Amino acid sequence: MERVSDQKDKIGKKQIALVIVIVLTLAVATWYIFAPKKELETGTEVGQIAPNFVDVNNAEAGIRHLTISQTGEANDSFSLTGHRGNVVVLDIMATWCGPCITEMDHLKELYANYSTQGVVIMSIDIDPTESDEMIRQFKSTYGGDWIFASGPEVGITYQIMYIPTIYIIDKQGIIAYKNVGVTDYFTLLSEINKLL
Repeated sequence: MERVSDQKDKIGKKQIALVIVIVLTLAVATWYIFAPKKELETGTEVGQIAPNFVDVNNAEAGIRHLTISQTGEANDSFSLTGHRGNVVVLDIMATWCGPCITEMDHLKELYANYSTQGVVIMSIDIDPTESDEMIRQFKSTYGGDWIFASGPEVGITYQIMYIPTIYIIDKQGIIAYKNVGVTDYFTLLSEINKLL
């Protein structure tokens, strides 16, 4: 038979344990809510803000010439940050690249199905030796009706080692997906659907 004082000790210990659990829970919740949030960094990896670029000649039509913008502002007539609110597919390529040609079919299908749903495609040729005419001819032969641009500086900033490279950038400008090599249509579709 237990004594009354033993029962009081057990109840007291349970209450103390409960108070400790509540205090710890509140402490963790408070830390989570009020702890300084880590600023997103600009970079070229998934989870980072995509480096901004602008059209240096403000071409309304034809081949755009892109350069990196350190300000991150969308003050120019054409910029990556100007497309915030859309899902952006960056296709880093060159006209002489066989796998880039293969990927064009996937991008054409994507454009046909998603261009009216807030998906923007940009094919950026990073080879500094290629002329506007070469890019125009490539677009005419293999490409679609989306934006084509010359952007060797984009290739350097995005640290492109192999082409094609695909970036999918979410509506807030954050890199959500990156792939080196040909990205098949169903992968593009799956990754974009996560962001719409």
